[in-house]
Amino acid sequence: MRIKEINGDFIRFDNGMMITYDYQQECYENNYADFKQIENLAYDIDFNEKLIFERVKDSGFRFGSIGTPMFFIPCYSRQNGYYSSNVDIYFNGVEVLNVSGEWIYEWFV
Repeated sequence: MRIKEINGDFIRFDNGMMITYDYQQECYENNYADFKQIENLAYDIDFNEKLIFERVKDSGFRFGSIGTPMFFIPCYSRQNGYYSSNVDIYFNGVEVLNVSGEWIYEWFV
């Protein structure tokens, strides 16, 4: 399967499968996976439908499949420092990873 579309909410493959994210909002924070930061090379890769997901400590996650490179997706938390920075990663509607921790913050004023 190859990547067909990437936007701020998901990565869609040509077979309809998708990588998405979600988080439980506590108040004014905005936690997200920045799918748009993926390398352009990823569009040329034939991924296996059994994707592998790995946390990258304090910065986001990587995904790939056996025989392909792993591609990094940074995760961010826009907040004032009082709320959770958790982001749940889903593949085809099933949670595959919880990315949490004190990672990249974009502080808002």
